[in-house]
Amino acid sequence: MLEFRLFRRLTQKARWHIARPLFLAVLMAATAGPGAPASALSLIRDAETEELLRSYATPIFAAAGLSPRSVNIYLVNDNQINAFVAGGQNVFFTTELLLEFDTPGEVKGVIAHEVGHIAGGHLARTQDAMRGTGALAIASMVLGVGIAAMGAPDVGMGVMTGGSQVAQRNFLAYSRSQESSADQAAATYLDTIGESGAGLLEVMHKFSGQEALNARNQDPFVRSHPMSIDRIGALEARLEKSPFRDKPEKPELIEAHDRMQGKLYGFIKPYAQTFRKFPASDTSIKARYARAIAYYRRGDTQTALQETDALIAQSPDNPYYHELKGQILFENGRVKEAIAPHARAVALKPDIPLLRVNLAQAMLSTEDPAYLQASLQTLQKAMAQDPEITFGWHQLAIAYAGTGQEGMAALASAERYFRSENRRDAYIHSQRAMKLLPEGSPGNFRAQDIYDMVKPKHRNDIIE
Repeated sequence: MLEFRLFRRLTQKARWHIARPLFLAVLMAATAGPGAPASALSLIRDAETEELLRSYATPIFAAAGLSPRSVNIYLVNDNQINAFVAGGQNVFFTTELLLEFDTPGEVKGVIAHEVGHIAGGHLARTQDAMRGTGALAIASMVLGVGIAAMGAPDVGMGVMTGGSQVAQRNFLAYSRSQESSADQAAATYLDTIGESGAGLLEVMHKFSGQEALNARNQDPFVRSHPMSIDRIGALEARLEKSPFRDKPEKPELIEAHDRMQGKLYGFIKPYAQTFRKFPASDTSIKARYARAIAYYRRGDTQTALQETDALIAQSPDNPYYHELKGQILFENGRVKEAIAPHARAVALKPDIPLLRVNLAQAMLSTEDPAYLQASLQTLQKAMAQDPEITFGWHQLAIAYAGTGQEGMAALASAERYFRSENRRDAYIHSQRAMKLLPEGSPGNFRAQDIYDMVKPKHRNDIIE
């Protein structure tokens, strides 16, 4: 979960930031420097959005011969429409793309196309430059290229520099032949899993007229995925032969897609804009979800809870409505009341670690010793499921400290900073953990691993 204030673009120079994941969890943010807030970048996490995207992507990954577990999906909080693959098997989607594409088929088409680039080896020329680069750095490079092409080269280069010094202005400039190859691969994958490719074709038609525009007026998706009439024609000819071309989407999937869009809109866009787009006369699930979040962000807690309770009454087994209620209560100081809805969310979706972290945070925030052991166990399970939840390590450190396990608290902090690429603090806390944990213990070995990965390679190196 993320509180709205964390969506503001951060401006501290050359630092990685960790934000409390209260709903859409900001993992990290980096900027070009003071006075350039437009260049800031954040990766976000949201269990509901991730689950839906995974449901779209997993069959496509399998059809392409990829292990679904080996492909990472990242959400980039950015108001430009874009999707890209970089740094190996890492697929990035901007939030604006998810808001712009209104059907599951369009997003599936984009995923299939990007997987075509992975399976086709189209990223080989960037692998050496990107090796060892973190997800945020990769996204910084891609979006920095887009900003530079829009007529702000200084800001664009600042974004790229904030992510990594190895950024190349053309590193996602795929050739038209590679684009056509990825299209045909996408059509094959979609046929294999019995899905229509009409969504991908619709995406291409939406952007087909933009190549004649000045680069600064083009969407980044067009700049990194060059369109052509021949390319679109070839895909149309292929889809004409597909027995699944006109296959409709399942109603429940369309509703889940609408919920995702309503949630993202409610949290990302100004709440006044949300009320304009979704007036009270709009009684769709998407509109009601978006308005509930907008009321919460506006500070109208009573109305937000009323709207959320109405959604729960209609769909009592939707874990994400309970998660939202827990967040609203938590953020308004009703911490103990927040435990029950968060616990209900976990009961409904026990395999979603982000929900467990939310529950543990609520329990720890009561400062009631009675919740300490339960919160510790909840966090241990969550972090075993998904060790990339940076804020989870922060909460785990608190839980360990509360139970007197200072060595494990230091190790959890080391994990937190290591995974957020804060080498300096990872170095400090791993040293402390090594001193406090028994030699030969698994915790001590892990602390040594982190220490070895972040320690200066030369005596005069400075850890930043």
